[in-house]
Amino acid sequence: MLAVTGYLTTAAGIRFPGAEDIPDGLASWQALLDSKDGQNVLYQMLAFLVVAEICNRDAHWLDNKAEFVGDYRNGALDFGWDKFSPEMKLKKRTIELNNGRAAMMGIWGLVTHEIMGVSILPGGYLPGAH
Repeated sequence: MLAVTGYLTTAAGIRFPGAEDIPDGLASWQALLDSKDGQNVLYQMLAFLVVAEICNRDAHWLDNKAEFVGDYRNGALDFGWDKFSPEMKLKKRTIELNNGRAAMMGIWGLVTHEIMGVSILPGGYLPGAH
């Protein structure tokens, strides 16, 4: 879901300060690989993803109280989840899983159309084509 959001955000021209010259779309990867600063950004992204995966797994050494893999409450946040019946919990998890699948198809569609050179964005904008 964040991939679709990031793709559309950069296609809209929004950048972090200092990254104004990084192109959008798939061309951004090569631009990041070509500079030392860009490589540092990629290393930071990788480190963040690794740490996030480790912290949000059912890690016993963290004394995690996760009810299931992907339970990010960590025993702290609860917006009524514990009040749901087991059937409703299963339904809610299924809805979230399907939303994730839809987002994966969304980013796949955006990237496929960029590779084909066919815009599906408003105004016929094609990332990486400028």
